[in-house]
Amino acid sequence: MIFAVLPILFSLTLPVIALASNEARISGMNSEELGTLTGSDRFSGTVGFDSSSFFYRSESRGTAATTLNATLRVKSDSKILHAEGDLSAYTFVTNTPAIGVESREMYIQTRRGALGNFDISVGRKLEDWSRLDGTWRMMSLWSPRWTWDELHPQVIGMTGLFIGYRTKNFKAVFFGSPIAIPERGTPVEEKDNNIISPNPFWKPLPSEITVLGAQTRVNYSLLMPSIQQILLRPNFALKARYEFDGGAFFSLNSGVLPVHMVQMAAEPFLATSGPSGRLDVNIRPQFPMRNINTIELGYDSPTKDWNLWLSGSYEQPFRFQNGETWLNPIITPSTILSAGTSVDLTSNFRFNGSLLIINEQPFSRSSRVPDVNVQLPSRFPLKQGIQVGGNWKFSDINEGNINWVQDLIQQNHLISMDVSHWIRSARISIGAGMDVILANSTQGWVGNYYGDDRLRGWLKYAF
Repeated sequence: MIFAVLPILFSLTLPVIALASNEARISGMNSEELGTLTGSDRFSGTVGFDSSSFFYRSESRGTAATTLNATLRVKSDSKILHAEGDLSAYTFVTNTPAIGVESREMYIQTRRGALGNFDISVGRKLEDWSRLDGTWRMMSLWSPRWTWDELHPQVIGMTGLFIGYRTKNFKAVFFGSPIAIPERGTPVEEKDNNIISPNPFWKPLPSEITVLGAQTRVNYSLLMPSIQQILLRPNFALKARYEFDGGAFFSLNSGVLPVHMVQMAAEPFLATSGPSGRLDVNIRPQFPMRNINTIELGYDSPTKDWNLWLSGSYEQPFRFQNGETWLNPIITPSTILSAGTSVDLTSNFRFNGSLLIINEQPFSRSSRVPDVNVQLPSRFPLKQGIQVGGNWKFSDINEGNINWVQDLIQQNHLISMDVSHWIRSARISIGAGMDVILANSTQGWVGNYYGDDRLRGWLKYAF
């Protein structure tokens, strides 16, 4: 029976609560220039749509998916306080109706100099915790993500209290919060004994599998913990960074944080045997915590035309359940290593490259079937990879980027390209993109999206 449910476990590697915005692609728009009101209060925003046309038809989705989206951003300043925030809303047009709402940042902060070298912020705020997070966005090692579009996630801020200290060369940030908000995106739900989602990237769980040589119907039940168990998880982090005058830097992070990506466990049991039997599977979302420490060092050229960085982290998870009959993802202490560089090769093209290596300790599971050894999926979607690409900007209204990710273990490839044009007189941004997936298997982060090759297009109006 344990072997029979393996397809279920591999299907569950997608985050249960997912999301992403296309605002990052439209870097030609500066939100501070889009709309202002008289005085120091400033409002701006965008409304538009994003459409995807898939190359291949799937049983779980059509050949197209369109999202309407709107974002409002506000800034306000007084003599001692600065407030800033945004709110985005998304809804599918071509898929099953679903609404997603997210905020990248929403905080109040003391203005620079009001408390000397200190500043205090309360709310959700983006901090530059790690170069790795900005490069390998499928990781969410320090900062959580919004994954409406799972191939193009967006980094968002953590929510709580921030206390900063800054001098010419030194910066320290303390973060603390009584709550932990998991990563979110398009919702999933239980319907007719199945787990479904309107997200076109959602991989449906098999309705029948082979048990003891017979095709057996599978009934799924989603067993969510209480809202208190999900949110009431106190967490904190501390970052110290020193920047030398020549451009070299060194940073050290340490914290007790949630695992931002929702983890899954499957509890299978055969309800009845024989030709009419069925397999009941309880899907149990888990929200573990972890101790994490990160060291990063590197060099940023004073002219900003190139940089080089190294990152090393050690993570030790805790507070997660592991029932004797459960099939859990691998949640073990792990070492995460990465290195990257960015170089201006020409006046309008910047090259980016990075390497990622993750080493997890062996996983041992207490089970009533001790002779069964199952290699379950890890919480890390990509364990070894190379990422290269670049950004080009022909003018202040035309730009684009290309990115190639290779899974070194599965030998799968993802190639993404985007171009955008900003029509200033009409305050409209239009763009197009493409995702091509070259996979030898359906395993790993890239392989999980095998068959989801697509063309993308978007249009946004800025106000």
